[in-house]
Amino acid sequence: MNIEVKVLNSTRLTKLLIAASRWLSKYSDVLNDLNVYPVPDGDTGTNMSMTLQAVENELIKLNHEPDMEELADIVSEAILLGARGNSGTILSQIIQGFLEGVRTKEEVTVDDVKIAFRLAKEKAYKAVSEPVEGTMLTVIRRVAEEAEIYNGPSDDFIPFLVYLKEAAKEAVEETPNQLPKLKEAGVVDAGGQGIFYILEGFEKSITDPEMLHDLERIVQSQAKRKDIMEHSGNHVFEDIKFKYCTEFVIESGDFDLDDYKSKIVNFGDSMVCAQTSKKTKTHIHTNNPGAVLEIAGKLGNLSNIKIDNMEIQHKNMLLADAEQYKLDKKGKVLVQNENSKPIAYFAIVDNMELGNLFLDNGATAVLIGGQTQNPSVADIEEGINKIKADKIVILPNNKNIISSAKMAAERSSKEVTVLETKTMLEGEYVVKNKDFGMDEILKQLPFNTSIEITQAVRDTKVDDLLISQGDYIALINGKIKLRAATLEEIIENTYKECVNSETLNIFACIGKGSTEEANKILKGIKSTVKYSDLVIGQENYPYYIYITNRNPELPEIAIVTDSTSDLTPDMIKGLDVDIIPLKIKLAGDTYYRDGVDISKGEFWKQLLKENIVPKTSQPSPAEFKELYEKLLEKGYKKIISIHISSKLSGTQQAARVARGMLNKEDDIAIVDSKVVTFALAHIVLEAAKMVKEGKSFDEIIEWIDETKSKMKVYFVVKELSYLEKGGRIGRASSVIGGFLKIKPVLKLENGEVCIEAKALGERGALSYMEKLIKNEKNSIIMYTGWGGTRSELEAADQLRSIAEKTKKLDYRGRMEIGATIASHTGPVYGMGILNKIR
Repeated sequence: MNIEVKVLNSTRLTKLLIAASRWLSKYSDVLNDLNVYPVPDGDTGTNMSMTLQAVENELIKLNHEPDMEELADIVSEAILLGARGNSGTILSQIIQGFLEGVRTKEEVTVDDVKIAFRLAKEKAYKAVSEPVEGTMLTVIRRVAEEAEIYNGPSDDFIPFLVYLKEAAKEAVEETPNQLPKLKEAGVVDAGGQGIFYILEGFEKSITDPEMLHDLERIVQSQAKRKDIMEHSGNHVFEDIKFKYCTEFVIESGDFDLDDYKSKIVNFGDSMVCAQTSKKTKTHIHTNNPGAVLEIAGKLGNLSNIKIDNMEIQHKNMLLADAEQYKLDKKGKVLVQNENSKPIAYFAIVDNMELGNLFLDNGATAVLIGGQTQNPSVADIEEGINKIKADKIVILPNNKNIISSAKMAAERSSKEVTVLETKTMLEGEYVVKNKDFGMDEILKQLPFNTSIEITQAVRDTKVDDLLISQGDYIALINGKIKLRAATLEEIIENTYKECVNSETLNIFACIGKGSTEEANKILKGIKSTVKYSDLVIGQENYPYYIYITNRNPELPEIAIVTDSTSDLTPDMIKGLDVDIIPLKIKLAGDTYYRDGVDISKGEFWKQLLKENIVPKTSQPSPAEFKELYEKLLEKGYKKIISIHISSKLSGTQQAARVARGMLNKEDDIAIVDSKVVTFALAHIVLEAAKMVKEGKSFDEIIEWIDETKSKMKVYFVVKELSYLEKGGRIGRASSVIGGFLKIKPVLKLENGEVCIEAKALGERGALSYMEKLIKNEKNSIIMYTGWGGTRSELEAADQLRSIAEKTKKLDYRGRMEIGATIASHTGPVYGMGILNKIR
């Protein structure tokens, strides 16, 4: 039977994306093995497949058939938030560009897809500051070019998809001739091969019988969920047949794959199994992950286990088991979000909808028990005991709960602080902005206004305000300040009282008792103020409103950097600097935020104690976007984002993608520092001081551009094995270097690490560093850095002593080198030198 697909609608595109996700997941380990560029860290397949998996997880939850524009919105949001690593970031831009070409079409033709691929290529190239040919960028460009000249049937997608797949295959095969690193390694580009598998997955969604059957089951499940929703008349949280997205690797490939699949297939759906001679990877959606793991565990050791509950994945929960909601005897709900460490935020809220809002913004736990249902000391104490953290901040969010919270805190053996938040949205503001640090939050809170609008239940008088039963009243920062006969009037009066020229943001929670007329007035704020709202079901207040005003002492410019600067909170105290952390993975599958979830001391202890190869991961575009939005919402008018050399990390690229999402090209400057660690720290600190001095945006950018090329950075590694494990040098070089006790003196040159000299032993390395110091003709600014053992610390101090004896020295400090850099170098010491120019 001949199959023809004349057009794509939203259902067909949904199937294509799910098929691509599953096909890519099947070959993720193949891509990991190919991964040598830009860094041979073996995670391209993982990053690309997990990026698409985030899309699949959203699509399989749909309980209706969306139109094309809604589908584009769902996929765009999912792939942005799910983007991982360089390859995942670029893939997210490819998919988003493609969707821009089809989002206004309910029936997409071959000609429409030609345009969509061109937009996909353009968006991908735009996201990369310095595009390199021979990568996945080349493959998507070639696919787009071949799509443009395709002259086959324009009313059948099957030959068109086969044609594009073959074009991708040819482009992938050509990548070693375009990128010398690939030819040296004897591989094709991993990201480009991933594009090929995605296109092959598109084709399989139409031609592969097994895939066709599986995709049809998904569509039928969506229709069933739609029917349940329409006939129940009630809100169904998420009606997913198999809730747990379960993935793991069996460290064996020596068993009958078909027999294994037959044993686990009845435990769920969406099963994908891929086997090599050494490993077997499994992906399955199931309600019983334990049973699947038990079967798999009999075949070999298990690794890379990941279990996500797709019903509540939007809460960013990491679940140790299948129990998310813990009910106490009174039916109050405690929900724990395992991502919120090392300081836990424990919020007491009015209802589950508000609880979800707090969890989405990073609260560790919520206890239902606000207005009219105040929790007891025992309720709060039980919550404290259930939270897996030693430092806890309680947000009472109601003045009537503060005393109970304090009593529970005093009884706890943990370090518990009660932040006296008096309204729901004051607490929500704290949680949402917790990464700014408590000092900054406490400075800002007095300028903000929290408003609760409700109805008087009796006649009363407050100060000079006469209130009659049934009047609407406005509680401003917890005190009754205004009254009116109608909701519309009370909102108008509240805006007159509380909104002014310094107002930045208004956030409202709309509850029961609200009216359409009042909502229109609420949303009719002037365009210079950002307004957002959330419709939830709070019983007692028609409206919670939170107004954020600009702190008049706030400078116009914010400085952003990343954790590779090795700056500490003490170093940036009093400066307008925010640090976005990179992530580090040690043993197991947990990624730690550098400097947040793991300290430098803890990192070095684990690295030196255990024979492991750490892996690093850059921040996602979504993380950058969130930080930039928070800074702009806080009242900064410009942002200068200064980051690790683009030749050492893709961090800067993620920042550029985020800036593009915000359309703030003129207000956010992304700066390639060309350096790292103490040299990056110097640029950031000096730029922040210039902000304090009132220097302009352009003046600061100009100073950075002048300075970054003049900073000289040298360092010495203790042994070559870490560079060899991380793929920076070959094993032969490592063995020979270790045998001869060679100490390479490395330097940063134009943003890249290269060898300055090869010294013999520790003394030879120090002697060479002394020579470098003496060769400087002028007075110098100097930093030293170290990481690892006491010998590296002492070597860094010796560098300072040498400089003090030979130069007019402005010594700026000794910095401990952190996890992101040290993962690739192992124990290390070094120095940064700058001739005084400011």
